[in-house]
Amino acid sequence: MGRKVAIVGGGASGLISSICAARRGFEVVLYEKSSKIGRKILATGNGSCNISNENISLENYHGSEPSFIKHALKVFNTDEVKKFFSNIGLEMRKRVDGRLYPMSLQASCVVEFLLFEAKKLGVDVVVNCEIKDIKKIEDKFKIYFDDKNREFDKVIISTGSLAMPTLGSSDSGYRFAKKLGHNSKKTFASLVQLICNDNSINNASGVKIVAKLDIFVDKKLKNSVKGDLLFTNYGLSGSAILDISRSASLGISDKKEVEIKIDLLPEISLETLKSLLLKRVKLSQTMPYELWLNGIIHKKLIKLILTYAKVGLNINTKTIHKLAFAIKNLNLLIDDTKGVKSCEVMAGGVLTKDINPKTFESKIVSGLFFCGEVLDVDGDCGGYNLHFAWASGYLAGSSL
Repeated sequence: MGRKVAIVGGGASGLISSICAARRGFEVVLYEKSSKIGRKILATGNGSCNISNENISLENYHGSEPSFIKHALKVFNTDEVKKFFSNIGLEMRKRVDGRLYPMSLQASCVVEFLLFEAKKLGVDVVVNCEIKDIKKIEDKFKIYFDDKNREFDKVIISTGSLAMPTLGSSDSGYRFAKKLGHNSKKTFASLVQLICNDNSINNASGVKIVAKLDIFVDKKLKNSVKGDLLFTNYGLSGSAILDISRSASLGISDKKEVEIKIDLLPEISLETLKSLLLKRVKLSQTMPYELWLNGIIHKKLIKLILTYAKVGLNINTKTIHKLAFAIKNLNLLIDDTKGVKSCEVMAGGVLTKDINPKTFESKIVSGLFFCGEVLDVDGDCGGYNLHFAWASGYLAGSSL
């Protein structure tokens, strides 16, 4: 049996698959078109790297076949991720919502430990090398780069997606897959900021709060989340927006109306808020509208609330009902997303129906494997996408 393996793409899944393959005695060459390995890892978690999550489940993942990754999540669960990284020298700490980070809170150490382990095992790491083509000729693969080509027995495609093009991402994986007989689902941005062209939110730029969000596509509720919301000069950002952005992006790509309802004070009910405002009516007689509301809500949100409540200058019971409703039900139309250049993940990719879920080997081309974001699998915000990268890379590299 041939022992030469080419891994195309030096991201999370490529790195871990190279380690697993080398541990099984394969001669491994890891190709990366950029000058550095793991550039996208370095950008995750605002430079802290959200490695995984203690609450991994199928519900955190999306794609044409959600059950496809059931085996991978079982075999390489959170405990296995911890054990793998601990064995190569990296310890983890848990932060909010079960999110796991390196104990040093440095994304750079994740790359450094993986790279050190790969090289220790004899992996030949080749940077600044863009693969132009991959061909299967009889029982061998030919990898083409520059004016050269090299022969391998197995190939793992771990090229990632188009997300974050400034970090060297491309659509090469989809192109290689198509040439080798695989089809892909159309990709679209996920975990991405949303654009709202409503000028009334401009004054709120920079405000960060905890809010409850409901997203509607053509008036149908698609998702509800609670979390950080950041108003920006282009629209909306924050972890809660990233969590619902997949539904927004898909709706926009299908040319449907996308609307977000924001509850600016999710910790209290509408009736409680009305009672609170009614108690403050006496104060409203002696102070400006904006100051009166500032006792309840961030001052940069007040003009936005007044615009949507459509209230006059006089504060009365009817006015208070309108204000309370606007604070709990602020509706904004979403015009677009920040797209491929800003998204953390691309949904869609190589169809998983043609991939063996236990090995990540192609059902179409023997000896060809896929792992990571190039596949039609995308996860929620919170370490789920990196976890899938580790799990799929582990299975691909261990199944050769």
